[in-house]
Order: sequence, then C-alpha cells, then structure tokens
Amino acid sequence: MPRFLGQVGLGSLTRDGIAYPRPVRPWLIDLSFLKPVFPLVPGDISDFETAPDFSRWVLGDTPSDETLQLRWNIIEDKGRQLLVCDRMILTRVSWDDLHAAGYVTGRQVVIDGRSYICRLLTGGNDFQVPDDGYKGGSPVNEWDRYIGTDTTVGGPLAPIAHRVSSKLTEEDLASPHNQLWNWLGAVSWTQEPYLHRATARCCRGFHSARFFYLNTQSHRHEDIGWRPVLEPI
Repeated sequence: MPRFLGQVGLGSLTRDGIAYPRPVRPWLIDLSFLKPVFPLVPGDISDFETAPDFSRWVLGDTPSDETLQLRWNIIEDKGRQLLVCDRMILTRVSWDDLHAAGYVTGRQVVIDGRSYICRLLTGGNDFQVPDDGYKGGSPVNEWDRYIGTDTTVGGPLAPIAHRVSSKLTEEDLASPHNQLWNWLGAVSWTQEPYLHRATARCCRGFHSARFFYLNTQSHRHEDIGWRPVLEPI
C-alpha cells in the first residue's frame, strides 16, 4: 500500500517572477456565491483570473522565506515517489486552462535545478456509488488511495467519517487529516473526463476527503482549482 514519508518545503508559485505566499486559508475565496458551510472568512488562494495566462504563472525555485514555499506530502507508491501538494495553490482556473498549459497529464518543470513531471492526480471518471459523491470515485485512483482512504497511506491519520446529511464543522476544519491535505472547502481538478458527459471533468474534495464532484471543463470558479503533483525524473 502507499506510504506517507513526511512533508517537504519545495518551490514556489510565482507570477511575473514574484513568489506568492503559500495560502494559509486554503479554501474558497469568495463566499458571496457559495454560502459558508461552517464559520470562516474567505480563503486566500491565488486567483488565476487576476492574470489569466499560464505563461505568467510558474513553479519557481525554493525561496528562503518559508511562508513562500509550497508544501508537499511525499508518497511512496508502487516503487515510485510522488510529491503531492498539500493544498490547492491556484483557484478560478479551469481544467481547460490547465490542459492547455500541459499540467493535466504532465509537463516538465525544473525546481532548484532538478527536473520533475508536474501533473494532476487521477480521481476516477465516475461515481463509485451512483449519485453519491461521498463514497468516492471509480475506478481505483490516486485521490482515493492517498487522500480519501481510511488508512491514509499507512499513517495514523484518517478522515472524519463523512456526514451526508449534516454540514461541515470547525471539527472537520481542525482535524489532523484536513490539516495534512486541506481538502475542506476546496475542490481540486483531477485528470479524468467524466464518463457520462463529454464536457464535464472530475474534481475532488470540499464536502469530505472522499467527495467526488463534476464541473464543466471550461468553467472557472472560486472554489475549484489547481493542486499539482510532482514526479521526480
């Protein structure tokens, strides 16, 4: 089974060469459309629509200032090592934007002189249980293996049991599992098209660690965005 090997600070999200702070409120950035499901203020994830051109947004080298460093969870799985960003780092960015830039299935980036393939997690192309997003995605995928699993990649953490009929609470927000993966209030794009609708793409998170969700591939929303994965070359 996958193993969690710890965290590392690596690289930064830069716009026009300037490193942006790592979000400390990594959830939806505008509460005027989506009403809060627990007491919070708007998130502080960087907004792609302030500069909707991926030539301006780059994964840069690691700054000395730790507040600017991206944080990655190191996963060992099937003989390879992955660095999965522990939070969404860019919102109001569509799946199409990410695909055009090469970040869906993978493009090469260089951070601190080392090369990586940067891509999205796989998340399944259909509901595991029809019309029940809380049960996760199908077929077997990286999101459910690393984030949505009860065993949490071999470590002691596990997501709070999903609540189908009640709202998320401050307990969910403060839970060790959410502090590790920051899934609450944020929907991460994954690689796959939805099996039953050509223009829909699958995304994960927000309502629970397992939650499976759909959105139109061209849409930019305040709660959906980019959670990169790095594969060392």
